[in-house]
Amino acid sequence: MNLTMARIAWRNLWRHKQRTILMIATVAVGSLVILVLFGLTDGMVGSMTSTQIDWDQGDFQIRTTAYADDPIPENALTPEQVAAATAGLAEVRTAGIAPRMETYGMLRSAYGTDGIVLRGIDPARETLVTGLDTLVVEGRYVADSGDILLSSSVAQDLDVRVGERVVVLAVGGDGTESRAFIVSGLFESPSFAMEQVALASIDDVRAMAGVDGATSLAIALPKGASATRAVETAREALAGLPGVAVADYFDLNPFARFMISGSTIKMIPFVIMISLMAGFGVANTAFYSVLERTREFGVMTAVGMSRKLLARMVLIESTLVAALGFVIGGGVGYGMLVYLSRNGWDLSMLTDMVGSIGVPRIIYASTSGWYWVAALSVVVFTALAAAWYPARRVNRLEPVTAIREG
Repeated sequence: MNLTMARIAWRNLWRHKQRTILMIATVAVGSLVILVLFGLTDGMVGSMTSTQIDWDQGDFQIRTTAYADDPIPENALTPEQVAAATAGLAEVRTAGIAPRMETYGMLRSAYGTDGIVLRGIDPARETLVTGLDTLVVEGRYVADSGDILLSSSVAQDLDVRVGERVVVLAVGGDGTESRAFIVSGLFESPSFAMEQVALASIDDVRAMAGVDGATSLAIALPKGASATRAVETAREALAGLPGVAVADYFDLNPFARFMISGSTIKMIPFVIMISLMAGFGVANTAFYSVLERTREFGVMTAVGMSRKLLARMVLIESTLVAALGFVIGGGVGYGMLVYLSRNGWDLSMLTDMVGSIGVPRIIYASTSGWYWVAALSVVVFTALAAAWYPARRVNRLEPVTAIREG
C-alpha cells in the first residue's frame, strides 16, 4: 500500500510541474544555505586558529602578568625570568621555544610612514615556532643585525624594495629611539593583522627599547600534541615563578574565544530563520495544492479511499519534495564546500571589516559529514511541519461538501 501511495503521490506532483519545481527549489535553497553556513563558520574558525598558531603566535606563550595588562617593553620578562621559564619548560614536550621583544613604532621610508608592530626575534629559534620564513616572496629572512623583514603590503604602501633603507621610530627607555634598517626581504602576510608586523633581530629591538629579556616566549608543540595538557603542565611547572603567566590560545585571542565558544549555538537563530522561510514556502504551496484539489479529493473519498490515506498521500508528496530538494540543494552546497575547502575564499575585499581581529586573508571551508545530518534533520522537520495542516484539512474533508466546494 505504501509503495502504491508513493507512486500516486509522485504522479500527482508532476501533474503540476511549476508548483512542484517551486517547492523543490524552496527546500533546495534552504538546504544549500544551511550546509554552507555550517561549513563556512567552522572553516573560518579553523582557518583563523591554524593561521595564528602556525604563522604568528605559536601554541601558547610565556609572559609577565604585567605585560598582559599593559603590553609595553618595560613589562617584559627579565633575562633571569627567561632563563628560569625556559628551564621550567623542560617538563613540557615542545617543538621549539623562541624569545621575542615586541614594541609599537613607525616605519618611515622616503615616500611615507606607516604604523608597525616591531617584533625582535632570534631567527634560528623563531623558525622552530612559526613558518613565516617559508612565506618570504622576495629577498631573504632576517639573518643579521640591521635586517628588517616587511610584509609585501606595507612595502607596497611605502614604495619600499628589498635592499633599500628604512627608519624605524619606537618608544625606548629614554624616549623615542630611531634606527636605520635595510629591508632584507618581503613576506606574503597570511592574515590581515600580520600585515603590520615587521621582523628584526631581537638584539636590535632590545637596544631600541632599552630593555633586556623578552616580552614573550612563544612555544610550538609537536604535531598531534594536546595544547590543553601542555598548558596545564607548563602552568604547574612555572607556578613558582612570581609574575610569570602562561597565556593559552584564548588568552592571546579573545575574539577567538567568542567565535569558538558556542559557535553552533550562535547559528541557531539563522538556521531557524532559514527553516521558517523554507517551511513557509512549502506550507503555502502544499496548502494551495490542497485547496486546488478539493474536488479531486472529494471524488477519491466518494469512491472509497479513506481520508487517512488521502492525508498520508499529502504527507508523502511533501516528503518527496523535501527529499528531492535536499538532494539537489545538499549536493550543490556540499560541492561548494569541497571547492572552498581546496581553493579557499579570499577576503581581501573585507580588509576594513576583519583586518584587526586576526581573520586570515583566505579562509577554507570545512566539509564534515555532520553538516548533512544537521541539514537533513532541519529539512525533514520543516517538510513534515509544513505538510501537517494541509494533511489535517484533507483528513477532515466530507466527500459531498468537497465535491460541491471544489
